[in-house]
Amino acid sequence: MEELPTEIRRAILVFVDIRSLKNLRLTSTLWAELGEEYLISSTFNSLSHRNDISRLTALAKHPKFRLKIDSIQFQHGEVNEYHARHNTYFLNYMQDADIRMEMQTSVWFTYANLRAQKERYLPGSCDKDALNEAFGKLPNLKSIEVSLMTCPFQEDDHPEMLKEIWGIPSTRLMPRVATTERFTSLISAVGANIETIGIESLSHDRLPFEFFAQRPTLVSHMSGAFKSLTNLSLAIDYSDMPNNLHNSQAFQNLSICIRSATQLRTLSLQFLGRRKIDISDLLFSFRARSHIFKRLESLALRGIMSTETDLGDFLIKQQSLKSLQFGGLGLKTRHQPPNGGVHLSEGSFKNLFEKIKNNLELESFKLQGDLIGVESGERWILDRAEDEKDLWEFVTD
Repeated sequence: MEELPTEIRRAILVFVDIRSLKNLRLTSTLWAELGEEYLISSTFNSLSHRNDISRLTALAKHPKFRLKIDSIQFQHGEVNEYHARHNTYFLNYMQDADIRMEMQTSVWFTYANLRAQKERYLPGSCDKDALNEAFGKLPNLKSIEVSLMTCPFQEDDHPEMLKEIWGIPSTRLMPRVATTERFTSLISAVGANIETIGIESLSHDRLPFEFFAQRPTLVSHMSGAFKSLTNLSLAIDYSDMPNNLHNSQAFQNLSICIRSATQLRTLSLQFLGRRKIDISDLLFSFRARSHIFKRLESLALRGIMSTETDLGDFLIKQQSLKSLQFGGLGLKTRHQPPNGGVHLSEGSFKNLFEKIKNNLELESFKLQGDLIGVESGERWILDRAEDEKDLWEFVTD
């Protein structure tokens, strides 16, 4: 082993688990030096039931490890225990009652321990001061991802039942205030370190709409975190209460953040809610400021409502577009039809698509979910992403 070339040693280290790697590094100085760079992944994962903020701070202070991290994933998924217990019962109601009770008792005992750890560590997972300190020492950090939709029960000893019920949307808790506060701290920390780090990719898969309804001065300050982005993906959770009270202001602030991303190449904007969200205020803000995304190559719009005129006029100005997608699966259970599509309150999809094809040189134009023309009567329910040119083969009603 000691006579192996360095290239072969590196090839071996790629396949060694962390525990074995630590033992291997104890065998010699050479193995210790080579193995050090494999101790830390380039992607740092922060889980809700672990004290990962302290670990991130420690890594950021290490002279070598801090250079290794280029991506951070904050996985903040939580369980709505009331719905989760009901979902557990209905998934197993065909089993013998005694077996079902024994299994559920075991599952919820394990969950109680995980919940206690989550309640201890999650509130501090996005501590503003800690993040500010850590980000300032991570010069190669390029990507930040926040997820409430990723299953938090990922370890081998976590019960399979918890992983199974996570697939039912009602199991996933949406703590609106806490989620807003955590993302505010995170974005503020990024904005405070824009001279040190240049974040290129930012995503959040369930961000409360009220995040953008905060004070304009605060939003303006946070918008600096968007300046270097080339990839932005936001799934925005819209609730009629309280979002209807500050709809216009929130869309103005959302526009400020998106327009700050002048280098944007990929944009995915999705709204999650009981109904399609009218984005006329957002499109008006772009139009009033004559804003064009000069570098935008890929755009996906899901869960929205607009008009043929407003949406069409916005799209044909984005002359750099190569890929466009309308709609997606949305928030659905396994047996429900997709509900993340696009609705037109006025006009028709046929005319909209003709305008797009005549004015843009797209390489890909995909459609998915429920596409409904309220005025035109057009209607499609697409489980998979389909090419626009194939859409007219589907029956409309």
